[in-house]
Amino acid sequence: MNCAYCEDRISDYLEGELNPEERGLVEEHLRSCFACNELLEGVRHVIHWGRELPSQAPPPWLASRIVANTPQVIRITWRDWIAGVWRNVCEPRFGLALLTSVLMLGWMGSLVGITFADVAMVRHPSAIYNRVGGLANRLYGDAVRTYYSSPLVNAIQCQIHSRIEQYRENS
Repeated sequence: MNCAYCEDRISDYLEGELNPEERGLVEEHLRSCFACNELLEGVRHVIHWGRELPSQAPPPWLASRIVANTPQVIRITWRDWIAGVWRNVCEPRFGLALLTSVLMLGWMGSLVGITFADVAMVRHPSAIYNRVGGLANRLYGDAVRTYYSSPLVNAIQCQIHSRIEQYRENS
């Protein structure tokens, strides 16, 4: 038992919260350690002082002030939400923002090389799935080939094969 262990358990010791084994260890340490005994008396004094403090009754206005300063939670219904969205959509700046977005996306798409046929593919989800699936398979195949042709994998395979040959020769 060291002082740090005893210090961590002094308040539990005073309140009777320790199991008998730990209580015995703390009492044994307290018999031999002057510093921990002083700490025990200090904690005992603070606990006794805290229990003697008079409890203060809250002022009568406190409850009404807390209630008055608590923000109200306003529940938004679906009707309110849809009305808010419709109000935003009907504003001229929304229409201008939509037009600007479409023009900019079309301009950037033409710079990258996206054609109308690529955009028309969006109407057919199966075409998107097949194109993305083919791309994913190709990327996965490239990654696997690169991994298996790496020098580290070749060195590991050579060691495995040499150990297998040694095992067969010794058997």
